Formats: sequence, C-alpha cells, structure tokens
Amino acid sequence: MLGHDLKEEELVRELEQAIISGNVEDTARIANEILKAELDPIKVIQEHLVSAMKLVGEKFENQEYFLADLMSAGEAMKVSTSILTSGMDRESIKRLESARSGVVVIGTVKGDQHDIGKNLVALLLQANRFDIHDLGVDVSPQEFVEKAKGTDSDIVALSALLTTTVPYQAEVTNYLRDAGLRGRFKVMVGGGATSADWAKEIGAEGWAPDATKAVEVAKQIMRVS
Repeated sequence: MLGHDLKEEELVRELEQAIISGNVEDTARIANEILKAELDPIKVIQEHLVSAMKLVGEKFENQEYFLADLMSAGEAMKVSTSILTSGMDRESIKRLESARSGVVVIGTVKGDQHDIGKNLVALLLQANRFDIHDLGVDVSPQEFVEKAKGTDSDIVALSALLTTTVPYQAEVTNYLRDAGLRGRFKVMVGGGATSADWAKEIGAEGWAPDATKAVEVAKQIMRVS
C-alpha cells in the first residue's frame, strides 16, 4: 500500500514539474498515467495543476520566466486538464465547476489585432481557477455578448491596445445595456490605451493596468481569495 501511495505521489509531482517546465509531451503522457492509476482527477486538478500554474505565475512576476515560458506552461495545463476531465461523469464535472473562481469571456475588441496582453491575462486567470473562454482578437460586441450568454459567464473582459479601438469597449457595455443584460455580467477592461477613469466613464466594474492586477480585480469582483 505504501509503495502504491509513493507511486501516486511521484506521478503528481512529475505532472507538476512537466507543467512548470512547459513540456506538453511529458504532461500528456503523465496525465494519461494518472488516469490509468485511477487517481481522483478533480483532486489532481485542484491541488496540483492549480499550484503548478500559480508557481509559474509567480516566476513570471519575479521575471524568472519570460512570456514564452508562461505560454508553454499554459498549453501544458490545457492539455493535462483535457485528458484528466475526458472520462468524468456529469456529477464529477459539477464538482469541479463548483470549485472554480468564476467564468470569464475574454477577447481583444473589434479592430484590434493585439493579443499578447490578453493572452497573459487569460493564462493567469486560468491559473487562479477561472474558467476561460478566449475569443481571440477583433471581436465584435455581439460576439462577446453571445458567448457570455452561452457560457453563463460572470465576467466579460475586454482588451484594447489602440486609442482607435478603445471606444469598442464602450460599445460592448452599451450593447449589454440595450439588451437588458448589463446587470447579468460584470465588465473588466484593460490595455495600453485604457485607464481607471475610462473604465468608470463606460460603467465597467473593473480596470487593470497589467495581468497580475487583472487577477486581483477579477477575484474582487467574484469575492474569492
């Protein structure tokens, strides 16, 4: 029995390290081994995947990791999560969903093709147990709203780097208001051309100057630690 426990401990340790190092191939292999060993996938995700990505986020904040390292780790986490949840029944999925911090639809607004900052925010939110639906770049107000409705999201996060595309953040809040949905979703804005004053002007619930602060703001909105 002791040897069995040690084997399980070794597997989850290896999975954490594979994610931290951004090794997608090793992550997939180990995640499949964990499934074969019949470890609780929910426990593995909540205790080990999350802690691994938090460490990655800390390394990035401390400038020990670069953006490429963060992206690789994020991809490794996505792969392992997909494998570990592949055989879950509906009850298990509900258990996992109940433990998440919130659901976020994120994207760069219409007319803007910049995605580095948005990608970074998405990865750090995911590391903090947020369920992320990334729409990419050049996203219309209608796309944001329809995705938020379809995923029953809590937060709509809007990125805009250019001064010429910032007004589209206001278009999203206006679209939500006109559709009678403004009270249903919280709105966060960010990007190089945005500010706290701008967020207040358009009625957004949150603004963040960088990805780390965006996680803090999202947690404040959802009232989670």
